[in-house]
Amino acid sequence: MMKFIFVTGTDTGVGKTTISACLSAFLSLKRKLNVGVMKPFESGLSKRNKDELPWDAICLKEASGSSDDLNSISPYTFEAPLAPEVAASLENVKIDLNMVDRIYKKILNEHDIVVIEGAGGVLVPIKKNFFYGDLIKRWGCPTLIVSRLGLGTINHTLLTVGYLKTRGIKIIGVILNNNDGTGDLAAKTNPTILSNYLDCPILGTFPYKKNLLRDAMNRQYLARLFATHVDTEKMLNALDL
Repeated sequence: MMKFIFVTGTDTGVGKTTISACLSAFLSLKRKLNVGVMKPFESGLSKRNKDELPWDAICLKEASGSSDDLNSISPYTFEAPLAPEVAASLENVKIDLNMVDRIYKKILNEHDIVVIEGAGGVLVPIKKNFFYGDLIKRWGCPTLIVSRLGLGTINHTLLTVGYLKTRGIKIIGVILNNNDGTGDLAAKTNPTILSNYLDCPILGTFPYKKNLLRDAMNRQYLARLFATHVDTEKMLNALDL
């Protein structure tokens, strides 16, 4: 049984938090697992405005049912909406990867499975010469890729898959997320075209749901949504669950 799953994106704004939250709810409620979550680095937050707290981390915590402290779920938070390396430099913060490792191992030991959400894509820098792809490799995590459904996703998805393969990272599959409600020709043809080029499965196409996580958190609904639109059997087999 794999005890962890890393959710990465092909770009920023593709819906990693939505998929991570729905996945966490599914594993918790439908599979009856004690789910831990992490968003190790979160940017674009306000230290003063309570409405701009570590929002991704809060969503993951609520969706999973985790009782872990937010400071453990998201050890590093930054105000600037930038890559962790850049935001940390601007805010005079030195990122301690060993500290992040210790928190990760603690969460791992206290849960059946841990869902970890990245930021942006696999080549977003966390600190000098250390990228999200390096973190995935460091922790040995099988990885779920979230891609946008619309225009541009063929290139971004193939690049992401190609990079992860060169690093020897296990790819669970790809979920195409209709994050902006597009119904254009690219959105209609992308799943078929991608399936012709990928040697990892497309696990599903996730529908557009406006304000899905902004509204009151409904864990049961998130779990059902994930089970309905994702090939969970294929995903669970890849995780040995």
